[in-house]
Amino acid sequence: MKPSYNNFSHTEHYIKARFHSAKRFAATAANEKFIRMKRNYYTYILSLLLCIGCKNIFAQEANLHREDHDRRAFYFGISVGYNSSTLLTTRSPAFLQQSDINRIEPHSSQGLELGFIGTARLSNRFDLRFAPKLVLGGQKYLSYYFTDSYLQANPGKTAIENMKLPTNILSFPLDLKLKSDRIHNFRVYMFGGLRYDRNLSANAAEYREAKQLGENPPPQFRSGDLAYEGGLGFNIYMPFSVISPEIKIGRTIGNSHIRDAGNPYSNV
Repeated sequence: MKPSYNNFSHTEHYIKARFHSAKRFAATAANEKFIRMKRNYYTYILSLLLCIGCKNIFAQEANLHREDHDRRAFYFGISVGYNSSTLLTTRSPAFLQQSDINRIEPHSSQGLELGFIGTARLSNRFDLRFAPKLVLGGQKYLSYYFTDSYLQANPGKTAIENMKLPTNILSFPLDLKLKSDRIHNFRVYMFGGLRYDRNLSANAAEYREAKQLGENPPPQFRSGDLAYEGGLGFNIYMPFSVISPEIKIGRTIGNSHIRDAGNPYSNV
């Protein structure tokens, strides 16, 4: 693609050179002849660069990388990704019966995904993919906004209290992958399936201990969740590997929160 960049550069240089030359030497026919010669020179250079660029493009199209990759019954790989997740909140009936908390706002967390991928070829169009991974570094939190009456009755309280919810997840997604035709060294695919998430930072033991001490700990969440997911990706075939950038979204099935009527942070 470098010739294409040079083409634009040379064309811009030619326009500027022609503009200044015409402005300075437009009075004489000799200078006009010089301008025409210079224009022909740049036209020749531009045509030559276009020819070189087209030759490189067709050469890349003719050179197919890893032609046997899609004919394999099984193949494996590794995955590295960025994860962003948040909580979706709904009000419980107990929320309207209390006057301490005005509202609750969830905040998203970001983390790093590390895992491996195992793919089984079902047909020319479909693959079955299993991609277990570990999500590290994510930490969601909930912001509790207290009412004015509660703050007046409790001077030591702040108007906003953040409850942190550390989350390290071991995820097991199983997806069905639909592939397009391969266009030289490029392919588009879409996928969808189910995922089981195991929360390695589940706070069940800490929650019970805090309750025994008479404290109100952050809300408790299930240690395991079932979710559905889907997304879109691209296969880019390189000489020694296949790079597959993709984006996907997912959502947990059911309620992950374990409600505790005796905990004001959990009951609303």
